[in-house]
Amino acid sequence: MGKLSVLIGNRIREIRKKKGLRQEDMEGFGINYKYYQRIETGKANVTLNTIEKIAIALKIDPLELFILPLDKSAEINELASLITEIIQKNDKKSAKKLNLLIKEIL
Repeated sequence: MGKLSVLIGNRIREIRKKKGLRQEDMEGFGINYKYYQRIETGKANVTLNTIEKIAIALKIDPLELFILPLDKSAEINELASLITEIIQKNDKKSAKKLNLLIKEIL
């Protein structure tokens, strides 16, 4: 699975833990325990039906599962620091490279 699966799995785990639920508790909402483990580790391709079940179990809007926090990844924090540095220096050459990188990602 790709990076997005891992990020979403991490987000689901984070919300589940905040709600005080265990992975095993998800079976009560119609989600197989082993499948749910694979979701949280980013090793499963989650269906929309399962996303809806997870959201119901966590008592959240399904869209919240796709709000990926920026502070959860050292790579993202490092990138954010570099972007901040480029902006503060007003380095036009680096800003152009950054702009190209962002366009490539999107």
